[in-house]
Parts: sequence; C-alpha cells; structure tokens
Amino acid sequence: MWLKLLLLLPQLLLAQPESSTIASSSLSPIEPHVLQITESNFNSTLQANDVVLINFYADWCHFSARLAPIFETAAIRLAEDLPKSAKVRLGRVDCMSELELSNLCAITKFPTLRLFYRGHPLRREYRGKRSVEALVEYVKEQLKFAIKRFNDMEQLEMINVKRRSVIGFFDNRKKPEFAIFEQLAERYKHDCDFYQRVGPKLKNVTYTQHMPTIVYRPDTARTHAIDEPFVGDMTNKSELEAWLLKKCVPLVREVDFSNVEEIIEQRLPLLVLFHMPNDMNSVKDFKSIVEMQLSDCGQFNFVTVDGLKFEHSVNHMGKTHLDLPLIAIDSLKLMYPYPNFKDMFIPGHLKQFVDNFNSHHLNPNLMTTNTTMKDNEKPSNSTFRYLGPSKYRYTLIGHDEL
Repeated sequence: MWLKLLLLLPQLLLAQPESSTIASSSLSPIEPHVLQITESNFNSTLQANDVVLINFYADWCHFSARLAPIFETAAIRLAEDLPKSAKVRLGRVDCMSELELSNLCAITKFPTLRLFYRGHPLRREYRGKRSVEALVEYVKEQLKFAIKRFNDMEQLEMINVKRRSVIGFFDNRKKPEFAIFEQLAERYKHDCDFYQRVGPKLKNVTYTQHMPTIVYRPDTARTHAIDEPFVGDMTNKSELEAWLLKKCVPLVREVDFSNVEEIIEQRLPLLVLFHMPNDMNSVKDFKSIVEMQLSDCGQFNFVTVDGLKFEHSVNHMGKTHLDLPLIAIDSLKLMYPYPNFKDMFIPGHLKQFVDNFNSHHLNPNLMTTNTTMKDNEKPSNSTFRYLGPSKYRYTLIGHDEL
C-alpha cells in the first residue's frame, strides 16, 4: 500500500527540478555493468549466477542517487578483477516500477543491498560502507568457501570459543545430506562457523558412529551450553534449517555497533545486559536464565552488550561502569533499569519484570517489581532507538516514529 502512495512522489518532486535532475541523471542512462532486474528476469538472474548483489532503489531517493555511480564502478572493478568464469552479477531493482518484487523482498528503505548466493538470499543484508572498495571486498568475500575442512579432532581444538560452530561429519560427498549442509552453510556463514570432515568413522568419537551427522558447538566462552547433535532428518532441508536458525541465531545475542542496526530495525523492545568486557560469567548466567524463563516471551529481543562500548546508555540511566553488570528494558522509547542484577537468580523474578513491562508498558510507575522507585531507577529516554536505520543514510518507508 505504501509503495503505491510513493508513486506520487516523483510527480511532487517535479516541482523541485534541481534535486530531481540530480537523482535521475545519476541513475540514467543505465550502464551495462549493472543489470536492470525486473520481475521477469529476477529468478533467471539468480539461477544463472553464484553471487548476485542487488541494489533496491528509488530514483527520487537522493541516497540511491549517490550510491548509483559507486555501485556501477564496483561492478566494473569486479569485472576487471575476477576471472571471466566467475558467475558474479551486480543488479538493481527500481522499486517504484517493480512493486511486487519489492514487496516480495520486504524492502522498507532505500537503498537496500541484498546478496543472493546460488539463488538464495543471505540472512543478513549488506549494511557496510558504501564505497567501491568496500562493495568489491564484500562480494569477493562471498566467493570464499564457507566451510573449513578438517581431518582429525585435534584440529577442532582450534575452534574459536567465542564463536558458534556447526560441524558436519560425512562418509562421502555424494549423499543429499552433504549438498544440503553446504547450501545452508552459505546462508548462515555470518552467524556460525562451519566445519566439515569427509571420511570413515573416528575411534572414540561418538558423533561419527552414525554418519552423516551434524553437531552444534556453542560459543563456550559465553554460555553454559554444550555440544548438541542434530537428531532430525538431515535430508529435510526445512527441518535442518529451522534447527540451524535456532542455534546460529540464538535467543540471546551479542550486540555491537556492527549489528545493532539490524536488531533495532526489527522494532522490538530489548532486554539488555550491560557487562564489563571480561565478565563472561554474568553473560553465561544471563543467557541461561533468559533461556529457562523467557523463551516464550515472543515479541522481545534479548541482547548482551559491552557496557564500556555502550557507556552512553549506561550513563543515561544514571549509572556508571561501577554499576555493571546491570539489566534494563529499552522499549525504544524509554529505558527501564532492573532494580538489582542479583535478583535475576530469584526464580521468576526477571520474568516478572518482563511481564510487568508487557502488562503496563504505558505506565512508567508500574515498571518495577518494587512498589517504589528510586530516582536512578526511573525510566530515561531510549538511546538504542537512535542506532537503527538512520534518515541520514536511508530513505525510510513504512516506518512509524518509534
């Protein structure tokens, strides 16, 4: 509906010939290095290439106009750098002309950059720097094989304990499970590290007694969880992907300035743990309690953040680094501090705090498990709301004010 209304914007912008001319001249005429993608050639383009990076734009959007020559130059650079056999294509979709395609891809801001690998979209869109160098490097990075191969268990000891990992054990490459594993590894490679071994069973390794098998290894530096084998049907891609999504995109996520934009764009309230950089025990305890008590809370994002990197948010609540660790709800309008971090160890106490928010989020005086609130426990304005997609970087559509 909103896209149909936006069709009127170009007519209105005709009254402003200077800005309109700049935008249209930047996007037209179409250079051959960037393919104009429509509903008619969308699927065929994805099937014909291994990597397709698509710029979803509107020609009246000045951010789109500024990106257009950069995107074109990146396409030229890739054509020069990559071998002719590389199946890589940069394309663009005019969202005002391709309403159905834009809606299909859930475009809510211009420009939006989405990468498709072998016909499937990566889970995360590109949100990095809009420069020729950054775009070229990003595309080249996608051409690297997502899976690290290993031969013996000793090599797995090198796994980064701060990263989530998925390990596949296969006796040969011809089974359908092998192809499905590789496809999903490409889709989730930015969320988990993937490892693969092809060969006979390993002595004294339980996982390999029934192959093929896939094992999830958690980020043990940040959680109390342990290795967990997949017990479903490995030939069922949907079932395996649902399991991977749950493991690689866990209930409680670590947030920093590289991924906070996508979290805020979901427009859900946050339950945030602010902690000192080296305090992993608080992180592990928080994750365990959230997973036990709050897994059915639904419309919430549960996150942990480095309290020093996000010190502005801490200070905004009248706290300092000396108060870490601390927990707060950020509704993306107001921030509500949890009275006492140690209270989360009281069974049901943290859940009651969240339930109070869900029941009384319009009444700040009810936003506590206590009957009275200290001055430094009263809600302050949200700081995370300003870390979502910015009007200084995108033309936002379909976004109500937070």
